[in-house]
Amino acid sequence: MIGFGTGGFRGVIGEEFTRENVRLIAEGLSRIAEEDGTTGPIVVGYDNRFISDRAAVWLAEVFAAHGIKVLKFGRTMPTPAIMFAVKDLGLSYGAMVTASHNPYYFNGVKLFLKGGVDADAAFTDRLERTMSTITEPKVMPFEQAKKEGLIEHLDNLASYLGVIRSFISPQITDNRVKILYDNLCGVGAVGLRRLTEDYNIRKFDILNAEHDAFFGFSLPNPTEEMMRPLAEKVVREGYDFAMATDSDADRLGILDERGHYIDSNDILACIYYYLTLYRGMRGDVVKNCATSLLLDKLADKFGQKCHEVDVGFKNVSQKMAETDALIGGESSGGLTVRGYVRGKDSVFSASLFMEMVIVMKKPVSEIIREVHAFADYGMCGGQEVVSLKTLKPVKAYLAEHTPKLSVPVIETQSYGRNFKYILQNGWALLRMSGTEPVLRIFAETESEQMTHEVIHELKDSVLMFA
Repeated sequence: MIGFGTGGFRGVIGEEFTRENVRLIAEGLSRIAEEDGTTGPIVVGYDNRFISDRAAVWLAEVFAAHGIKVLKFGRTMPTPAIMFAVKDLGLSYGAMVTASHNPYYFNGVKLFLKGGVDADAAFTDRLERTMSTITEPKVMPFEQAKKEGLIEHLDNLASYLGVIRSFISPQITDNRVKILYDNLCGVGAVGLRRLTEDYNIRKFDILNAEHDAFFGFSLPNPTEEMMRPLAEKVVREGYDFAMATDSDADRLGILDERGHYIDSNDILACIYYYLTLYRGMRGDVVKNCATSLLLDKLADKFGQKCHEVDVGFKNVSQKMAETDALIGGESSGGLTVRGYVRGKDSVFSASLFMEMVIVMKKPVSEIIREVHAFADYGMCGGQEVVSLKTLKPVKAYLAEHTPKLSVPVIETQSYGRNFKYILQNGWALLRMSGTEPVLRIFAETESEQMTHEVIHELKDSVLMFA
């Protein structure tokens, strides 16, 4: 049975991710489109991962067999560009072949609905029910579908980059900033190379720009560990900062001028601070339940509200639409801004970050200090990732019990498969992945030692039942 998590369907290539399952997804979506009378064109994109290009063909062949026109990209593209195409062309559906930040041996399919938003749980639940009734998908050979006009080529890079430019201040042009960028063999360079040329960035050096379907057998995710090798080069060669994006360009990582890793919570907070105080924009902020209290403190200082939602960017974008929030994001490195695509986009957020550094004319480390001081923020966050064989017994245990901690638990909050504990001075979260048997433990308290103790105690509690 194919299951959809917070970021779509993902699975190990050759096990869950197979031609049969990809076609099953396309068949299920085609039947829903027929039932709802939404059989207009469907956008299909793909990233650099192994077999992504073939999987895009498999999707297209099924859609075409149902008489649904396919607008298929002929080259690898960022996920947000596919979301933008759905919105820009006024379509009902889009599909992207990617496993985002997951290891190289994973692949998957993300689905988008009208407006270019991530498919919500109600839709994916319906899709799962529909797929359970399918025995044999319809398939039309790719070349035949092209001849019959059911598959057409699409390339929206120019319009996608155009909408990003429309958000960026002209002050960014003709600057003296020096940036080191690690593409991690993903698709972020597709947009960032052209944008930085247009902005006339003084120095923008790209690492790992080549197409490698296995990402050098490394994790295509801009985590602290993956960016650590850049630190020495940043300092030695005098870069203002370094940045990296994940395989499908929806997550952003940053190193400051000293080579220190910048937490995603700080990236989000700094851009919120910059947009409000330097560009005069106003509005609430939306975060997921794993994101720092720094945003709450900033929103309070601005006379705005911070809204909290479950993990999954579709929850962030939905709440942004409900509240007309200025910015929304999550601790894993994704964000968007009011009026832009309703999904995370690291090409866009990287451009905003560049603008912030150029306009504020301060080192990244100083910008972060300024934001923390303004918000009167002095807490310490931390996290740990635990790999398990299965998450089911852990979830069952947590649904009935509150783990014992050395600090008082004031309230327990349940966010789907995730459990959050409001502490006397902070919070902790047990987040269960929807795409792999991984448990992420988060905590934010008044001291580094306390944060470490809370994470350690939660880890011991759940391992007893794993």
